[in-house]
Amino acid sequence: MSSDYDRVRTGIEFMTAYVSGEELLTEYLKERKQEEPGATDTLLDGTAALCAALLHTLARTTRRSEHEILQELARGTHRSERRSED
Repeated sequence: MSSDYDRVRTGIEFMTAYVSGEELLTEYLKERKQEEPGATDTLLDGTAALCAALLHTLARTTRRSEHEILQELARGTHRSERRSED
């Protein structure tokens, strides 16, 4: 089992590749899968750990519950998708 630090660091690496563009993300995923056959599970776990850490930090700094923040994200995403359909 990896430490929380290692899990979050893996999530940061994955999300850095994600925001860097599709080409870099594809190359990153290819390299990770060559290094580690179970890379997909590791990346999912790391991304979940990163999201949890960010959610916890946001809740603490805004003094809102994690559930409230998640609900607001869901509502905002739904509104954004509805606008893009119109």
